[in-house]
Amino acid sequence: MKPGKYIVRAILLLLLATIVVYFGVYAYRVFWDSYETATVYAYTSQSTLEAEGYIIRTETVLEGGGSLEEIVVDEGEKVALGDTVARVYRSEGALERHRELESVQQELERLEYIQSHSAGESDALRLNEQIIDAIAALHASVSAGDFDGLDDQIGSLEDLVFRRDFTYTSSDTIYAQIASLQERLSGLQNEVESAVDTVSAPVSGVFSSAVDGYESVLTPDVLEGLTPDGLRALAGRQQTVSGALGKLITDTTWYYAAVLPESVTAYAASGDSVTVNFEGSAGAQRMQVQSISAADEDGEVLVIFSSNRGLTATTLLRGQNVDVAYAEHDGLRIPSRALRADQETGALGVYRLAGAQAEWVEVELLYSGRDYYLVRSVREEDMTQAQQARLLRAGDEVIVRGKNLYDGKVIS
Repeated sequence: MKPGKYIVRAILLLLLATIVVYFGVYAYRVFWDSYETATVYAYTSQSTLEAEGYIIRTETVLEGGGSLEEIVVDEGEKVALGDTVARVYRSEGALERHRELESVQQELERLEYIQSHSAGESDALRLNEQIIDAIAALHASVSAGDFDGLDDQIGSLEDLVFRRDFTYTSSDTIYAQIASLQERLSGLQNEVESAVDTVSAPVSGVFSSAVDGYESVLTPDVLEGLTPDGLRALAGRQQTVSGALGKLITDTTWYYAAVLPESVTAYAASGDSVTVNFEGSAGAQRMQVQSISAADEDGEVLVIFSSNRGLTATTLLRGQNVDVAYAEHDGLRIPSRALRADQETGALGVYRLAGAQAEWVEVELLYSGRDYYLVRSVREEDMTQAQQARLLRAGDEVIVRGKNLYDGKVIS
């Protein structure tokens, strides 16, 4: 073999060795000598128990009057005795006439508004700006998925467009149109009154469209002495309801009866205030433990929770699986891997990143979660400002992964 080939082979081997060493050092730094941090933040954790049960209320079913019904109150709306809850139309024609009546009333109100304001107040340029703002607000609501006030926003936009179209219309023309609409309105009112019936509230209460057949079964009267088996028996007595247009919840105090393991008695007692986490928009409701039954042979108890708040958020609910939070824990949340023990003293602590150094901060363990801990700094009496500055606070960075850490170590 020629000497030149040996030189080339030696150079290639040297180059290969250099690459291996480079990647070896890189791998060591990444997997052995690297550091990972996490941000500390204030957090509240709940100790919970799962429960299944039913919401119990005082309710009055509203009987319907036919297939052509129009409910005029919203879900969860409070109504007084005698208020109109729904309209019942005797024919399709009556329904169409009523819709026409509402359209004429709306147009009449718009024209009367325009007539009562001066031309300066109805300036087209100002209206154009308001229309642009209304369109932008409508677009923002749709993009955010917020549809609660969509009808009102659309109505306001229609009003602005209508007013702009009549900005330069003469007063005589507007007056003539108002007179024509008033005449048309009077005729429609006579037609509608003779073809439409109303359903009035027999009592005051909160309206709900959800009629489920438990209105006369799950009432506050059954709560006294109720047991887990008793609740299950009541759940099997659901009645068939037809023709109802809704119901009125007539008492502001409502209840949730839930089956729980007997162990709940170690955490809660009658009179305690707990958080019951419902599904969906009802969310977390603060409720009082009304009573706890004796344990049955299966080791279960029936717990009655009560509340006089949050009624309107729960009108659509009945059977519910919930989480009952019997205790809350406040502290600073850190990843479980960040908590360490001093090998000499056994004290718990974390290494906080202070500038370019690892700083040991002793902490007290408050609560253990699935993959995190809640902690707080260990305080001493008469701490100096320098000592107080070393306390762990929300927003600090703690080291989650790192080898050979010690107080004051420079972290590169």
